[in-house]
Amino acid sequence: MLGTVVKAAFAFIFISSAYILFGFVYRYYQRSLKFLRGPPRSSLLLGNDYEIIHQEEVNAIEAKWFNKYGTAFRTSTCYGEDSLMVADPRALQYILHTSGYRFPKAIDSQQITKMMFGRGIIWAEGEVHNRHRKVLNPAFSATQLRQFLSLFQRSTARLANKWKEEELVSSVVNVSQWLPMITLDVIGESAFDYKFGALDGHANELGEILKHMFADSRLYPQSWIILYRAFRRSLPSPLANFMCRFPTKEEVRFKKFSDASKKIAKSVFRTAAQETNGEEDLKGSKDVLSILLRSNLAADRKKALDEDEVLSQMATIILAGHETTASTTNWLLFELAKSPKDQQRTYTEIQDVRARIGRDKELTASDYDSMPFFNAVIKEALRLHPIAPVLSRQAASDDSIPLEFPIITESGEEISQIPVSKGQRIILSIAMYNRLAQVWGEDANEWNPERFMIDSKKRTTLGVYANLMTFSAGVRACIGWRFAIMELQAILFGLLEKFEFSPPPGGLDDIQRVPAGIMIPMKKNNWQEGVQMPLHVKARE
Repeated sequence: MLGTVVKAAFAFIFISSAYILFGFVYRYYQRSLKFLRGPPRSSLLLGNDYEIIHQEEVNAIEAKWFNKYGTAFRTSTCYGEDSLMVADPRALQYILHTSGYRFPKAIDSQQITKMMFGRGIIWAEGEVHNRHRKVLNPAFSATQLRQFLSLFQRSTARLANKWKEEELVSSVVNVSQWLPMITLDVIGESAFDYKFGALDGHANELGEILKHMFADSRLYPQSWIILYRAFRRSLPSPLANFMCRFPTKEEVRFKKFSDASKKIAKSVFRTAAQETNGEEDLKGSKDVLSILLRSNLAADRKKALDEDEVLSQMATIILAGHETTASTTNWLLFELAKSPKDQQRTYTEIQDVRARIGRDKELTASDYDSMPFFNAVIKEALRLHPIAPVLSRQAASDDSIPLEFPIITESGEEISQIPVSKGQRIILSIAMYNRLAQVWGEDANEWNPERFMIDSKKRTTLGVYANLMTFSAGVRACIGWRFAIMELQAILFGLLEKFEFSPPPGGLDDIQRVPAGIMIPMKKNNWQEGVQMPLHVKARE
């Protein structure tokens, strides 16, 4: 028996090694992007992947390459495969918007997404994604979302009271510990009528998993993990799916989150189903839970979501709906703490609105939108600090990607189109586009909310909000972007109205934008402390 197992193991190793070797040789001589310029391969097996994944600051390495090679260039990934890295506006528009579903997520991205969220809208592709989007769209309309403004405002007020109760005011507060609590409570109650109780200190399995979701004791994957994932994504689908049964340590955390969120979702979903008498009771209701219930009951299967898809949507919304907003608020307060004049100007607009509507009245969506500089600082924070710095795609067929800004090839030729072959791996640099000097001006790397106060015409417009790529674009743009903006407005207004934020003793220069799946703040040379955004918080008189 033991001999059979050993033989099988050796056979697997031999076949895997042969497959890798064949793939390496094939890709090396069949590179579709060999005509493009790009950085030299830093490792024969790893290409440029290791240095990209292990950089200490988001976009630090890629920024140098974009400055040298232009808005699109070739990089090397594992086993001799070439990757196209892009930040060109027209190329991004073509891939994400014009082409619809012709550039699906890269296979490894699909694999990770399924582990984390299950068969939800972020994982889905093509017609399946279109079906999911049509089901969920009504829940994320501007009209529907306005009903949650009161919840956003109450939750922010509770956070402010917590800081006062725990005597944190007039001291340094790690706001990155608190902001996920408020956004988790908000998404639970608004989307699913479920109370996480995070601000009240209620311990729950999901909350504990989320604390360590993206930052644990070993932040960066080892070389063998990078190679393993690259090997797995290159396999035929049935074999790749089988290999996903052997997850890495990080993927085990993702799976734990998915299982825990589905467990909660199942309880919420079944309780809500028992309290209704079928589809008629849900008719006209446009909250997320009602929409998911109605879809699960739909007779027309083209408009329906099965139970696993429903539970996966809930897992998706819980994570994507709270972690991203909390992280963005971290960076927004970080920038305002470093820019006291901009913070004061924002506070002045808040005071003007209060004087107009009254001290005890709740703000409307129009009230928030009436403050130009207030909204400009939100846009600038989203521009400088996109929480998901890159997106990965692959070409579903041979294609040609247009460029707004021509580039120079290896032979010295200037081109404005890049031909790509079916299966070509493409990395979309959201962080670089959001800081592209050709789009945002020579001060693109600097904090300057004033840029959004100027009505400037852009040759190519992108995204769903303020010409930014932070919420992606096209058919796969973030479905909850309006929810995120409204929540950011309510949190910023509620906190700045009551508190003044400033750097802690020693300043904020040691805070790094660490790439850990999403962009997280950590102290330089002190990553063992975990996620950190220490700000001095002072009550306004």
